[in-house]
Amino acid sequence: MAEDRYRWAEPGLEEVAAGVYRCPLPLPGDALRAVNAYLVRTAGGLLLIDSGWDRQETREALWSCLRRLGSDLEDVRAIFATHVHRDHLGTAGWVRHESGAWLTLGLGDRETQMAFAQDPARARGASLDRLRRLAAEDVVARLLAAGPGGDEPWIPPAPDLYLVGGELLLPGDLELRVIATPGHTRGHVCLFDERRSILFAGDHVLPHITPSLGVELPLADSPLASFMDSLERVRELPANLVLPAHGPAFGGLRDRVEALLAHHRERLERCFGVIAAEGSTPRQVAEALPWTRRLRRFSELDPFNQMLAVFESEAHLRVLADQGRLELSTADGRVRYLAKQEARAQV
Repeated sequence: MAEDRYRWAEPGLEEVAAGVYRCPLPLPGDALRAVNAYLVRTAGGLLLIDSGWDRQETREALWSCLRRLGSDLEDVRAIFATHVHRDHLGTAGWVRHESGAWLTLGLGDRETQMAFAQDPARARGASLDRLRRLAAEDVVARLLAAGPGGDEPWIPPAPDLYLVGGELLLPGDLELRVIATPGHTRGHVCLFDERRSILFAGDHVLPHITPSLGVELPLADSPLASFMDSLERVRELPANLVLPAHGPAFGGLRDRVEALLAHHRERLERCFGVIAAEGSTPRQVAEALPWTRRLRRFSELDPFNQMLAVFESEAHLRVLADQGRLELSTADGRVRYLAKQEARAQV
């Protein structure tokens, strides 16, 4: 059963709708295993939606999918990145250079793209500083000990066009509506094929997991609040087919959105429930909660996923503070949340 769940990540090419092809691109060493790139036939050539890591095995997998279509890189005329993360925007610059395609990205991701393009080391350092403010110095030490990995520093490419949501891409041809869905990142965008009722969902709505929150620079005011608002925005779309960035194609958009909203409402209550009488830091909350579908302890996570856990805990604590249930305090540059007495009395 576990192996069946990851069958979607196996190399190959799947036609998920007429003229729409799913091409899993490998993410070696990552628990996600693969990211789905989608190749869509248009009147002027191929549209590529998301592009995988900027690594040789990604390029080879993409080439293989193109060859199976009887195409090559020169046939890619447009690249749509759902958001700025490396597994979605990574090899887009190379594809653009080789093909002459134009590239789009959500406007909300502009600052993150620019921060990493201008000084990758400084941008990474800002994430470590943020972890220190959240009292996760031990996670910082583990990340520094692990090092940056074997890849060269990645410079995210600047797009040819920033999207804000509401635009109609390829009018008179496919007519894909851009939907702004901030949350996973501030600039995350989805595409909705209004004619065929297909949602290209990126990391916004995934079939098996919930996307991470708060992994960007500078940090959004409340990534979880934005994410839940964006889920409400797509819940009523008449989508018969959802094409996610990770996992197989699926139907039942409304049911999946409801499940994601319920998960985060439950998570909010769990976060509130573990706040100590003297208050708790996001790092302490992260340690008190179970993680992943396997309900792993914080100590069982690798350093990168410990970082994600601390950031996600903070995202939930921010919402609780906005609801008036928690009070935020900062002492010695470290963030702590305390439960308000009236909120505690209602539990």
